[in-house]
Amino acid sequence: MTRSFRTATTGLAAALMLTGITASAHGFMGLSPWQTGIPGRLIQLRGTVVCTGCSLAEARRLQHDKYSNHLYQVTSQQGQLVLDIHAVSNPRWFDYVTLPQFSLRGEEGLLQPLSAPETQAKEVELTGLLTAPWTLDVSAVEIRESSPQTLDVSEAQTRQ
Repeated sequence: MTRSFRTATTGLAAALMLTGITASAHGFMGLSPWQTGIPGRLIQLRGTVVCTGCSLAEARRLQHDKYSNHLYQVTSQQGQLVLDIHAVSNPRWFDYVTLPQFSLRGEEGLLQPLSAPETQAKEVELTGLLTAPWTLDVSAVEIRESSPQTLDVSEAQTRQ
């Protein structure tokens, strides 16, 4: 009787321990933002193309702004460009893209216009899924004529 009680107790303890480990492992699975089914992965970026075929350092020299935290070097199979990002649809973007560079992945026909020299100084809007840190799977690209920038009076005085 004692032996069967001890065997049953040991078996029950082992079953509870394995159940607890399995439950905690399942609890940690949902923390990754890159899993499918997690809302908030669809990202829309809006910005201006600073230059095509250039590096981030060259773009900062062009803009005379060495410390701009809105400039991102973007690479794809079609080439590289630098974007001055004005708006992001999901603030989680800045939590996962912590470096001023990221990659685009998408169909060649969709991404080809981005690396063309004609897109320089134009506003672009990219829509896609953030599938891995620093990689945006692009599903839509919209290129617009850039709006003329207006100077604030205080800025006009400091630039003289």
